[in-house]
Amino acid sequence: MAVTAKKISVVARAPPLWQTRGMSSKADSWNQRYAEGKTGWDLGEAPPVVSREAARITEPSKILVPGAGRGHDAAAWAREGHHVTAVDFAPLAVEEGRALARTLGVTMEFLCADVLALPAALGRVDIVWEQTCLCAIQPEERRVYLREMHRVLAPRGQLLALLWNHGGEGGPPYDMPRATVEALMDGLFALESVEEVPDSPEQRRPEFLYRFRRA
Repeated sequence: MAVTAKKISVVARAPPLWQTRGMSSKADSWNQRYAEGKTGWDLGEAPPVVSREAARITEPSKILVPGAGRGHDAAAWAREGHHVTAVDFAPLAVEEGRALARTLGVTMEFLCADVLALPAALGRVDIVWEQTCLCAIQPEERRVYLREMHRVLAPRGQLLALLWNHGGEGGPPYDMPRATVEALMDGLFALESVEEVPDSPEQRRPEFLYRFRRA
């Protein structure tokens, strides 16, 4: 049975000024998308598979959601009583994520930071929930990102990755076929299982849920 969060609050930590005034050009570009409402990847809610995974893990766990956007997935984990830290480097996404947490009455921390260099204060987490972050990162930065996820995961921690194998060229979002995924994870994470998600939104099929263990 899933644990229900009883405490209703949201950590509203303001991002340091250097993270907003000195944004990289990439962060500025993503922030502009939020400013202009060009966020077609945002479904307006977490897909069902997120809630299933969050409920499946009945022991309250420390969850990291990198590239969290407006925080729908993070909120789904928080609703099941997990201790959630959501990260995005677009300040507008962070603001909207904090507002969503207040609206839903769930407890989660939302940080404005770069997923390629997470703050040391974050500490270790039990689970990384990956969706629409790896596929949005430039190919040459993917291993940097995955090494950072490896660093923050506790020993034997899990990387749960919901990845879209759309079969197209270019990106983002970049195609994530299984051979590419396994090559990227080599030496960092051991594959435990992979399954096609039966109820993914039509525009994101086929999607696959990978369960990796920190190597």
